[in-house]
Amino acid sequence: MMNALLPFNYLDQMLDGFLATGACAPQNGGAHRLPAADILEGEKDYLIRLDLPGVAQKDLNIEIENQILTVAAERELPSPEGYSSRRKELASKVAFRRAFSLDETIDFDKISARLEDGVLTITLPKAEQMMPRRIEVR
Repeated sequence: MMNALLPFNYLDQMLDGFLATGACAPQNGGAHRLPAADILEGEKDYLIRLDLPGVAQKDLNIEIENQILTVAAERELPSPEGYSSRRKELASKVAFRRAFSLDETIDFDKISARLEDGVLTITLPKAEQMMPRRIEVR
């Protein structure tokens, strides 16, 4: 049986091993990162946990279109007023983006998300027809 929850872009899978969690590519004075993700399966739902350090809820965008769940976020760390950079290892602007392909085993109307301590947790409930059930013998 095909897994109900797969990274959308198979190139992402190949790059996940090649690019470390902090993989970063310069982009207009900032960086683009592929956030690390865990996909967990429970009896009644799936969880996707994404590492989004320093991202505020207002800078987070989660969308579903054509059974593709896309998570996009930006983090900006400008220098405090009165300070100038002497050494810069952190990108002042970072964009995070990750997409996942979902199938009909997910109840799309009940998907929820929570951001806490830099970790985004998306709960994807399994559709009722996919739940285990006991069949009574008469």
